[in-house]
Amino acid sequence: MNSSLILSSTLSPAAGGLSASVPNLAHGLDRAGADAVHVVGLEDPDDPEAAQAWGPQVHAHRPVGPRAFGYAPGIERTLAHLAPSVIDVQGLWTYPSLANLRHHRRHGTPYVVTPHGMLDPWARARSRWKKRAVRLWFEDAHLAQAACLRATAEMEAEHFRSFGLTNPIAIVPNGVDIPDLSGVARSRGSRRRALFLSRIHPKKGLPYLLDAWAAIEAQHPDWELVIAGPDEVGHTAEMQARADRLGLKRVLWRPAVHGADKTALYRSADLFVLPTHAENFGLVIAEALAHEVPVITTRNAPWAGLETHGCGWWIPLDETQLREALTEATALPRAALDDMGTRGRAWMARDFGWDGVAERMLEVYRWVGDGGARPDCLYD
Repeated sequence: MNSSLILSSTLSPAAGGLSASVPNLAHGLDRAGADAVHVVGLEDPDDPEAAQAWGPQVHAHRPVGPRAFGYAPGIERTLAHLAPSVIDVQGLWTYPSLANLRHHRRHGTPYVVTPHGMLDPWARARSRWKKRAVRLWFEDAHLAQAACLRATAEMEAEHFRSFGLTNPIAIVPNGVDIPDLSGVARSRGSRRRALFLSRIHPKKGLPYLLDAWAAIEAQHPDWELVIAGPDEVGHTAEMQARADRLGLKRVLWRPAVHGADKTALYRSADLFVLPTHAENFGLVIAEALAHEVPVITTRNAPWAGLETHGCGWWIPLDETQLREALTEATALPRAALDDMGTRGRAWMARDFGWDGVAERMLEVYRWVGDGGARPDCLYD
């Protein structure tokens, strides 16, 4: 295989899971021996320099016009100039999908599509009419002509099938960085801490968390709840108003955190909570476990292993169920939660390292691009 190219709908550090999965995959492919790895995508006009960290060779394009669509005509020229053996399109509904479809029709380059949860039922129900227009314009054709779709879990593969897609599906999870914690002590204060760290967005289920916390807060004066992450669609103000109406006393709000600040926040936590409506993977869950923090999340995220590996709770999205899980978790001694976190980190290190993920994706690319051996990760 001469070269692989990752075409991302964004190169912004504020892009949630994409901002971790694409750079780590690109650098992992490079370490795994891919001949040449290029990352092409839309730069963030507010932080254009951040794009250069996304891969060994990055080709960033500034969008023109409405930012949500991401029109950048230079992408098509870059694809033609680089002439990759295979393309992995990360994300849907924006101009990079159209650019890739046009490139495929002109040059026949095979491609993989990695939707990043954008085909789950919750996501499909949002902006339904806009997505319908984009489907008719190009996205249905783009998906249908993909040589392979990548799902990060069997749950996401089932979403592809329910959408009517019949393409081959490779199930390859996202990876997670396993941080070196040898010199990073737990930074715990006088109170124990439950942490929500994600985009502040309706998808993440914060109303459930605040309502459940209101039911237990008075019984646990030694616990506090920290809610951290970037605001989207004004949801932070809505949730702060809800917390005020509920009379919550020990809820702390933090902005987005990165790097050492994020590590410190994870290391300050005794418990991680994400009552999400939908996740194709849920990178923050993996990050919390990698930092030795046990997790409560919902069955809308593909994390049944939390219970089989003894490192968390996997529950239906329901305020009563969440309240019961929080009651059980907050009643445990700190040492018991620490033991759960230790088991979670061991699981992440064994099964979710980025080098292993990149090697599996390289097998998929070689199968798609060069007719290599059929990879074991294909979904039947």
